[in-house]
Amino acid sequence: MQAGEGSDWAANPVLATELRLERIARLNPLLHAFISIDAEGARQAARDAENRRAQGRPLSPIDGMPAGIKANIAVRGWPFHAGIEAYRNRIGGQDAACVARLRAGGAVLLGLLNMDEAALGDTTENPHFGRTENPWQPGFTAGGSSGGAGAAVAAGLCEAALGTDTLGSVRIPASYCGIVGHKPLPGAIAANGVVPLAPAYDCVGILAKSVATVTAVRTWLGTENPEPIASNTIGIFPFDGVDISRGVAEAFARTVEKATYLGFGMQAVPRLTHPLRDIAKAALLHVELEAAAMHASERALNPAGFSGRFLDMLAWAEGQSLARRHAARAVLEETAAEIRQSFAPYAAVVMPTTPRPAFAFAGRRPNDTADFTMLANIAGLAATAFPVGGIADELPLSVQAVGGNEAMCLGVAHHLAGECASRIAVKKALLS
Repeated sequence: MQAGEGSDWAANPVLATELRLERIARLNPLLHAFISIDAEGARQAARDAENRRAQGRPLSPIDGMPAGIKANIAVRGWPFHAGIEAYRNRIGGQDAACVARLRAGGAVLLGLLNMDEAALGDTTENPHFGRTENPWQPGFTAGGSSGGAGAAVAAGLCEAALGTDTLGSVRIPASYCGIVGHKPLPGAIAANGVVPLAPAYDCVGILAKSVATVTAVRTWLGTENPEPIASNTIGIFPFDGVDISRGVAEAFARTVEKATYLGFGMQAVPRLTHPLRDIAKAALLHVELEAAAMHASERALNPAGFSGRFLDMLAWAEGQSLARRHAARAVLEETAAEIRQSFAPYAAVVMPTTPRPAFAFAGRRPNDTADFTMLANIAGLAATAFPVGGIADELPLSVQAVGGNEAMCLGVAHHLAGECASRIAVKKALLS
């Protein structure tokens, strides 16, 4: 089934676009997912898509699909600031490679999506461009750094969105917002025209409500589409002893039961040498050092263009000794090799996407949000986060499939995804 089959945008791109724009006008003031809208550009693209349909010559399976773009991905004529005040007035001179490919397929580009400053964060609580709310629970984070994308897709403001994923920045919002988030293999979607955070780990990723839609967008955007490997065995990542919520643990157990019922073989994956917390600290140091180098010139010229928190994070990383940096690099290299070896025999390895559901802005902020998602980035693997049909405290729950073959990750997600988040995208209070 192609993504467009049975979709409103496939049948009538103009009406679907108008409905999205009306929904944005009504809900975005509450959610703050979009930070700028190109209504006229979207309407023209929708009219063009509808004309092609009438003539029986759609450009692609995503022709007419309403989509949003994260603010660190260049779109010709749109703001291109990556959530950073210092670059607020910068305008994209040309489309990023992935955006150009979307246009070539006839996608309808609605507008720019909010994000964490410079993509360094997991809450989308941007000090310069505002805070994005979780559509399930106002006052709760939508995740980050692609939180605007997660909230917009979950609330039905767009059909799909492009985000970026460095340590989980596509999959964390997918988890918190109850949708599907896919991180491809490194380089599978061209990153030209994207403001990097840590180039060694960065990937352009896709968020949508269904695995079918993500797959359609990924197939159109990708440089290659690997064939599934001949394996029917799923690995189970060992996370006993890790602090996860009861709801996440129960949802994961149900997912394993479902996989077994569907006929997948299930095997435990060997435990990693280093604790997840140590790996996460090493990864964060690496990312902060990369970000410090990326923005060094502008920080020197215009320090007021960055938040104090962001500057403090980069200064802390730059202040670490060479010995500590080398030790962190060794942890990451050892972990990457272990993951690639231990995950290789499986169609994919399943694990929770996040240790717990979305948290309140006013509550305790966890520091382990990316402890599971970072592993795919460190090892250079693909990963698909998907909702598992349950909720805890009125918030969705998520599992991810991680492995060296994107088709298998997406296939496992297709089989194991639950109904919940695709049916209940926004709290009734926001829909009224």
